[in-house]
Amino acid sequence: MNKRSIAAPIVLVATVLFSLVPLVREGVELPVAEHHLLHAVMLAGAALAGILFVGSPVRGRPGSPAWLLAAMLAPLPAMLLMWPSDYAYLETHAFGHVVEHLGLVGLGFVTGYAGQRYANGIGWAAGLSVVAMAALAAGGYGVGPGGAANVPPAPQAAVPGTTAAAFGEPHVANGAKLFGQNCAVCHGVAGAGGEGPSLRGESARKSLVLAEHWIANPAPPMPKLYPGTLSAQDVADVAGYVETLK
Repeated sequence: MNKRSIAAPIVLVATVLFSLVPLVREGVELPVAEHHLLHAVMLAGAALAGILFVGSPVRGRPGSPAWLLAAMLAPLPAMLLMWPSDYAYLETHAFGHVVEHLGLVGLGFVTGYAGQRYANGIGWAAGLSVVAMAALAAGGYGVGPGGAANVPPAPQAAVPGTTAAAFGEPHVANGAKLFGQNCAVCHGVAGAGGEGPSLRGESARKSLVLAEHWIANPAPPMPKLYPGTLSAQDVADVAGYVETLK
């Protein structure tokens, strides 16, 4: 038994175990950039395992073109699995999150294995490509500009001694009204969920400040209503209402 045949299952098992982390970290929400970087680690481990399982292919004539096609196509659904608008749902549904991760592991494995079956070195090139795509995604794939530095300047300062930050102290009654007009169509009545994820218990996942920032600069397909449909005070009001949903 050579070193490759020993290392291949070890790398694959370690990658699969890493993908199961949401089962023990349920409800822990990560920034989108960190999420993508962790996905890049999973893809790297899976692609490496696939390459190692092939061993040392015979040099010379390439294998079946089907192997090359598989290596080229597998990264596409992998990128779709990392669409960040699903994260709010996945990070509160551990088994769904694990299924997403296992999908990435499977696609990463196919990328490395199929590429290496086609020709020696192609597995490495295809594997590095899909990992690079995931790593670059940390810089903004499918995401509107995020973070406090990118939130439009607020017209009023924080209110000392309150939990409100950039957008003013929330008025929950007005937030409930605005939620019904602009958000309930996707998130359901009282945030129970529908086409969009449930927002009940959101206060355990996002602080008021983070909720305000998410509403002001959401990731697609959530529409960006501020500034425009919503004023800065409206953002604070909706965020304050969402924080009350249980």
